[in-house]
Amino acid sequence: MNFKLVNHKKIVCILLSGFIIVTISGCSKTDTSLNKTYEKNNEITNEEITTSNDEQPEFNISSKEEYNENEEITIYSQNDETAIATFNDIEKEVDTILNSESVSNAKDKVKGTFITIVDFIFYDSEINGVTFDELTDSGKQKVLEIASKIDNKIENKFPNYKDSISDTTKKAFNKASELIKKGADNLSEFSKEKLGEDNYNAIINAKDEIIDYTKEAIEIIGEVGSNVFNSGKEYIKNWYENLKRD
Repeated sequence: MNFKLVNHKKIVCILLSGFIIVTISGCSKTDTSLNKTYEKNNEITNEEITTSNDEQPEFNISSKEEYNENEEITIYSQNDETAIATFNDIEKEVDTILNSESVSNAKDKVKGTFITIVDFIFYDSEINGVTFDELTDSGKQKVLEIASKIDNKIENKFPNYKDSISDTTKKAFNKASELIKKGADNLSEFSKEKLGEDNYNAIINAKDEIIDYTKEAIEIIGEVGSNVFNSGKEYIKNWYENLKRD
């Protein structure tokens, strides 16, 4: 009786010991498997980071080269450069006048400057031996941009200054200003004939009224000569008709 009881207890202990050993062994195997999985994932992550870092600079370099290849370079003719340099000088002189001269004197000078700019752009005037029609499209665009900046600066200092140039030219000069601004933004929006025959004639007919302003502008702009502005009304009509046909 006692012998059987002792054997029974031993059997129970042996079974329990085996269960513990199996459990511990299973945990050990699981831990080893988890460690291997973690190490493998870590290797993949490091590989992805390395690949990403290697590829990124190559992408940036490619984009930069494409941008440089598509960059447009504007080429100006000698006439363009002469006109652009003259208009840049006019802009600087207008800045000086607006910031330093007395109000009345400054206003007369900048009025004359705008009149002469309109004469150059619309009436075949020469400035330093160059006419607007002799410029390339790039040169015309740049001159219109500078002319628009000059006009804006004068308007900021003397709002509606064109209205006081002449009673008969208010509409004409405002229309000229509008076309210059449009042409500065987009050359295809600009053409001389858009000024209109009535506005062409209004400025020609008012030349005696505005001659004093142009005299004030001579020292700013330099040598100025216009075949159209100094000609009779019949000449301007014929000239305008030819312009429209061109």
